[in-house]
Amino acid sequence: AVVSTQSTGMLFVPCSKVGHIFRPSHPYDFMGNNGDVVSTNYIRAARVWFDDELDFFFKIRPQFKDKDVGDLTERHELRKRLNCKSYAWFIRNVFPELPLERDLLASGQFRTDEDRCMDTRGGDLSQGNALHLGSCTNGVNTNSNRFMMLTKENTLMGLNFCTDSGFAEHLQFHNCHHQGGGQKFVYDPATRQIRQDTGKCLTGDTKLEKVTMAPCVEGNKAQLWSFEFTYF
Repeated sequence: AVVSTQSTGMLFVPCSKVGHIFRPSHPYDFMGNNGDVVSTNYIRAARVWFDDELDFFFKIRPQFKDKDVGDLTERHELRKRLNCKSYAWFIRNVFPELPLERDLLASGQFRTDEDRCMDTRGGDLSQGNALHLGSCTNGVNTNSNRFMMLTKENTLMGLNFCTDSGFAEHLQFHNCHHQGGGQKFVYDPATRQIRQDTGKCLTGDTKLEKVTMAPCVEGNKAQLWSFEFTYF
């Protein structure tokens, strides 16, 4: 979809749904290479098409950065010959729900001073799931379930959906509407708290093992957040 849209224009298919059924095993041979073909294809696509966002891709998938995926000269020449648009153009015009790295205040692991991290547990793949609290990775984080993003528009999101408090205690993942409200989370660098207009703060609740909204209390370690990558 990225390649065809960047190169040849957009194709609209109304009322269509696309699914992918993963097999437990492959009944064929990948030209003698039966390693992790999926990750190889991810990396090849990223190195050819992602432009300035390539570094951000490797922040999300650091285990891919040094993997040898073969010669990409022909792919780069194809893109140049087709006079394709940039990846940033694709995001802005085709998939604006996905932020570019330049749109972020912070990303990566979001960690409390109690050494607990936000964890989607894969819940940001569909709406209505909770934002959990889990263990943190020290060193290189290769678990994308713990990769969060805080945007300059003050939205808090996983890799797919935005978190929404509904002005209640518990957070859920929902489509990003970019209208503030229950999806507006403002980071205060002076207190290191992430606040909503209700006067409540994001709190790492170790008993519930979830991220909740609770009254802001200065110095509460469960409300003091640090970020793996910052852009402010």
